[in-house]
Amino acid sequence: MFAPYCVMNPLTIVRIPRLLSRPGELLVRVGDSVEPTQIVAQSVEPADFRIVEVARELETGVKNANACLKVERGQAIAEGDILAARGGLSRRVCRAPISGTIVGVGRGRLLLEAEPQIVRLAALLPGYVSEVRAGEGVVIETVGGLLDALWGNGKEGHGTLRMVVRDPQHPIRVTHINASSQGVVLVGGSTLDEESVAQAAGVQVRGMIVGSVPASLVARTREAPFPIVATEGIGTTPMTQAAFALLRSLDGREVAISGDLGARWHEKRPFIVVPMPTQAGHAIDINARPAVGDRVRILRGERRGQSGSIAHLLEGLVELGTGARMPGAAVVLADDETLQVPYVNLERLL
Repeated sequence: MFAPYCVMNPLTIVRIPRLLSRPGELLVRVGDSVEPTQIVAQSVEPADFRIVEVARELETGVKNANACLKVERGQAIAEGDILAARGGLSRRVCRAPISGTIVGVGRGRLLLEAEPQIVRLAALLPGYVSEVRAGEGVVIETVGGLLDALWGNGKEGHGTLRMVVRDPQHPIRVTHINASSQGVVLVGGSTLDEESVAQAAGVQVRGMIVGSVPASLVARTREAPFPIVATEGIGTTPMTQAAFALLRSLDGREVAISGDLGARWHEKRPFIVVPMPTQAGHAIDINARPAVGDRVRILRGERRGQSGSIAHLLEGLVELGTGARMPGAAVVLADDETLQVPYVNLERLL
């Protein structure tokens, strides 16, 4: 069985679902043309409630906390407003963590109800609406380059693609980022570091694409105000040569980038889309059987992340390091070395 696949195609038909997290209203119809920033659907997030421990924040008793209140039930408040204050030698203040309304007072606590929030969903990429899903969202279709990735920080955006390194072994460094990077999606080869993420946020880049994100930086990258996508996932593996070559061929074009993994791990797959001014894209057959000449990427072992093509399908079995024997293929890598790799350690690049 040869199930794993990764789309890494310079010109294909791209269909991207744009779905709300809860039922809402659709603002477009089938056949409508859309632009990246156009709102295609919206929903209302229900009011959030927050308990404020006034007595604890003022470091005082329950009875005294009630006497220190500066607000009352039913009063509208804004984030940062003073809810209660205690004087004396060490004045302490309790502030509102959110904007909303005071709906409960008692036992040294306040109950705040936040204002309902309207969540607006943008198209993210130019194209047309090929499908609507009542109350859920739409599918945007376009033609262009599509690259699936293995990890993302949950953010999405769009901008101009810019290669900042010449080799997939090279990481993004602070020296690659300056004022001209504003509005740009930066592409590196291997990894990034905390300083480069901070610098990128400071100059307002639109995104970063690398081979891998070190495990120690996962939390930091999730805090970044822009999308970060890793084609090879978490670790230090450089970007596979096939992905690097594809992005280099698209340098300077407008790109849509999503690092969304979904609510559960790998429920969705992060992606990079580069729309093209043509209608000549072809559909991808994800169920096609492997064949000679197919591009593949090695998923495990010492050659993890390297890409090549199938030279021939093996009639016998490939022996793994564990002693197990499994069906596989002979793969020619970029340096012309040929390896026998079991199918379970390969991913098709469609």
